[in-house]
Amino acid sequence: MKEIIVCDSKGIIYDGRADLNEFKAQLAKATNRAKRKGNLKDALDGADAFIGVSTGNLLKADDLRSMNKEAIIFAMANPVPEIMPQEASKVAAVVGTGRSDFQNQINNSLVFPGVFRGALDAKAVLINNEMKIAAAHALANCINPASDRILPYTLDKQVAQKVAEAVKNAAIETDAVRK
Repeated sequence: MKEIIVCDSKGIIYDGRADLNEFKAQLAKATNRAKRKGNLKDALDGADAFIGVSTGNLLKADDLRSMNKEAIIFAMANPVPEIMPQEASKVAAVVGTGRSDFQNQINNSLVFPGVFRGALDAKAVLINNEMKIAAAHALANCINPASDRILPYTLDKQVAQKVAEAVKNAAIETDAVRK
């Protein structure tokens, strides 16, 4: 079963959890159909991937052992990831963080220059979802992935150029431009 399990500081978010604000309640209705309960470590059981955007030092390699084989870990808390990459690599097949001093830096700086250049070139009046998706596809087309190189180098100028062209085309195609 393909499922997204979301956690907050109190554990797994599920429909019916009494302490959820309106936004988390909406999220609970769209995810975790099985209404799994528990903490972050419970959420990792049987998971293919972990995407962390919270706080550092939450996990150890042993916590990841309940995940599926060849798990993917994106521990992006800064400056200290949820799990340090050398620790996560003991178990996971692919590890990325938000830090530039580790392999597989996951950073929005890969698309921002191209998104803005493309929007400006198209004379766009807004940045719509189609433009964002075009940027993501352009970025994906810039890589030849390997476990230690899942994204292009942050300062590769060709990436910004390709993203800009894709965003410009999407802006024009979706009529997001100034008339």
